[in-house]
Amino acid sequence: MDKPPHDPVNYELRPGDLEGDYQRFLDTLTDVPESPSLQPLNIDEAGITNQQAYIQLQDIEGKGLIKPLLCDIQIGATLHGHRGIHMSRCEEALFDVSREVHPSIDHFAVALARAVRDKQGSRGSVVKVNGVYLHTHMTHATKRESHDKMYLLSDASVDGDQEKVSTGVRAYNITACPCTRTYTKYSVVPALREKGFNLEQIRDILNITLTGTHTQRGTISVVIDKTHEDITTGELYKILDQSAHLVFELLKRPDEHDLVVRALKRPQFTEDVARETAVNTYRRFGQAAPSDTGIEVESILNDSIHIHDVRTKIVTSIGKLGSALNP
Repeated sequence: MDKPPHDPVNYELRPGDLEGDYQRFLDTLTDVPESPSLQPLNIDEAGITNQQAYIQLQDIEGKGLIKPLLCDIQIGATLHGHRGIHMSRCEEALFDVSREVHPSIDHFAVALARAVRDKQGSRGSVVKVNGVYLHTHMTHATKRESHDKMYLLSDASVDGDQEKVSTGVRAYNITACPCTRTYTKYSVVPALREKGFNLEQIRDILNITLTGTHTQRGTISVVIDKTHEDITTGELYKILDQSAHLVFELLKRPDEHDLVVRALKRPQFTEDVARETAVNTYRRFGQAAPSDTGIEVESILNDSIHIHDVRTKIVTSIGKLGSALNP
């Protein structure tokens, strides 16, 4: 028996099976994943999910440090004819690739996708990686070093000799609601008039006073097809830092004041955060990346005055952004 029969579970033993190397016969018979599929349908992805592993990654700050990255990993392989994949081979591929030091999370994802494809003997494979990264971030006011949790994202696929990678970053941010700040700002005008202030004085007071509003913490993420060498996680983080008010683990009082004031001076909806991120991504990569380079931006806020949370997503491309911004 060179290959498993069509239905190994219900195989009926034959006299010749009991002769010769029975262990070899047993190994072949029980290789059910290698047997033909019971239905004539191909599988786009079959594999494992909710798998965690540590990988060794070069830091994105450019300091030459090697940092451990705890990753949630999803692995899938295409199936054409075979009944199933060999789960152990997914694990073997993961363990082999995770022993190496990788220059980026995308390098790891591609290397793992190649290893899965080769070990499974399949035409293609897909790998999704979400890694927890501690980013060294300097606070704005006191210039203290804060180690802030963020997420590095990478989706890699191989189909024969064709490879595709999308890379992304998700970071924590804070927003101040523009609605309440606007209402609070102008609601004091009658009281100022009663105090005898004229229109010019009221304008001056409104311009120098930071009125309050409700704030909330959330996450902002950007994922982009890796179609140019300049597209790196470090550059994507800079875009998020430019587009949103990113938060810090370590904040001294002047830093707390600085962050709150910046948020109040530039209040944002989730929609504002998503749009700013998309626009700044275009400004950074619009001239270098091809027009069909895909971009996904997602802003999620844990609303502070409602029970529900708020979500905004933009799915676009470099070309579409260029057309919208340069009509």
